[in-house]
Amino acid sequence: MANKDTYKRKHRHLDTKIEKLEKSNYYNRTLIGDLKKKKLKLKDKMISEQRYGLRLEKQAMHNALAIGS
Repeated sequence: MANKDTYKRKHRHLDTKIEKLEKSNYYNRTLIGDLKKKKLKLKDKMISEQRYGLRLEKQAMHNALAIGS
């Protein structure tokens, strides 16, 4: 889950960058839009990895219960 922290850090960095651009460089809407898309893709990756981790935990619990029966 080390990637989780990396994704969060990158997501936070993009958010800060977007905020700064919106305040000072409002005329470059293309750049801001591209950064927002990148941020959204990163968020999707974080959610996907989280769901995958939960699925693995659930499967491990199921297997442990099956072995104990």
